Amino acid sequence: MKVDPMKETSDKLHDAPKVAGRRIVIPGRLSVSGRSDLSRQMYDVHQQIFSGVSPEEFRRHVVDSPAEMTRIQLYLAGDGRIVGYCACHCFRRKAQGRDVIVLRAEAGLLPEYRGRRAAYGFGMICAAVEKIRHPFTPIYYLGTLVHPSSYHLFCKYFTRIFPHPVHETPARIRDIASELINSFPDPPVSASDPFVRDVGWVTIETPQERTLNGRADVQFFKARNPGYTKGHGLVVVVPMTAGNLITALVSRLTERVLSALGRPLRVRHLNQP
Repeated sequence: MKVDPMKETSDKLHDAPKVAGRRIVIPGRLSVSGRSDLSRQMYDVHQQIFSGVSPEEFRRHVVDSPAEMTRIQLYLAGDGRIVGYCACHCFRRKAQGRDVIVLRAEAGLLPEYRGRRAAYGFGMICAAVEKIRHPFTPIYYLGTLVHPSSYHLFCKYFTRIFPHPVHETPARIRDIASELINSFPDPPVSASDPFVRDVGWVTIETPQERTLNGRADVQFFKARNPGYTKGHGLVVVVPMTAGNLITALVSRLTERVLSALGRPLRVRHLNQP
């Protein structure tokens, strides 16, 4: 997953512009010209957040994804301009001989609109919808995260995430991760570590995003993926079980309520499994 950095809530958050509107688009229902226009508008925003990706690569990966289903939520300014996006993809795969659903995503939001984690809510809803539709099929989020802030937020919301800063990854999950990531085209950076992939998306960091270094999960990410500034992505697997999803959704809802009340947000402790 290529997710733009979203800094923690700060005193400046209330002064920052808010996303004024949202619009969900399903590219598969658009005409060729419609997809072309959508891709162009999204790329205009994308290139202010990431480098290393051409317009053609962006369209192929995000808008014309080979996924069975792609849903894109666009984030709009008050004048209707696109200021961000979250694209969620649903793939059918096999893991250990069993049919599974793999969720992948890309998201980006212009720096001045960050801090409220708008894209994560849409991603969670997409995952919950797939779980309701396929209650007996294993569902995994499979990411190749290119910035420590995105990994930090996954650790914050989900109790089960692999690799984890504290807990060892079970052999079964490691095998599933290996099988799934090898079904996608991003090559490993080196043969010695198949769980760091050459993604090519380089986050254009803001000064605020360099202040995350004190967090244990951020330190873990940088140690596991020191080449993230070169577009390397750490392979991350999140089992989308009912328990894991409910915990994440409740955490997100609680965060929004506390934020509305002006109360500080609690950060998940890393000793949780």
